[in-house]
Amino acid sequence: MIYSQTKPDPVFEAILKEAFTSEASEIQLLSDDGAIDSWEGLYPETSQRLCPYEAVRVLVQLLAALNDSQVYRLTDLHWLVLYETLKNFCATHNDLLDDFDQHTRPIGDYHIGEVDGEALVNIYFWDTDFLFCNREGTWGDRQTSDSRQRDGTEEDPAEENVAIPVLDPVSELGWIVRESYFRAGSTRYPDCGDM
Repeated sequence: MIYSQTKPDPVFEAILKEAFTSEASEIQLLSDDGAIDSWEGLYPETSQRLCPYEAVRVLVQLLAALNDSQVYRLTDLHWLVLYETLKNFCATHNDLLDDFDQHTRPIGDYHIGEVDGEALVNIYFWDTDFLFCNREGTWGDRQTSDSRQRDGTEEDPAEENVAIPVLDPVSELGWIVRESYFRAGSTRYPDCGDM
């Protein structure tokens, strides 16, 4: 499980599983097709730090953590990938709603209409400071990699070997525990209603 500000409800976990899986496939396709401009357009912040294959590795790591009963603390790099993945997934999901009856799509065991990505960030993310870390060009003690070598030639990003940070288990949890943000009869997520 991923340690977030608010304990993830089953609907959010289903959204994350679908997002991690579908976006990993999309990134893999973009990379295999050599569509680096599309990769950079969809993942403007992540692409400054990771090549597509490394981003897929992070998504696989996030999916494994989500499926584990142990709770894991994410690094800024993981939050960044999660943020852009969720943003892209919500946009795609919402764009496809008109193609489905009742304007809902199946995600896991749920049929969900509009997914409000901004609300999800407000509910589940501790903050968005990870966006500023990337713009400043550092991740903790490490400098972000530059795709240009000193002689001005381009490096092959697939040859770079960026160490993906290990997720640390969390033993003392201090998250907010709420009722599900998806009630019976809801079609949008989160459905905060009068909570």
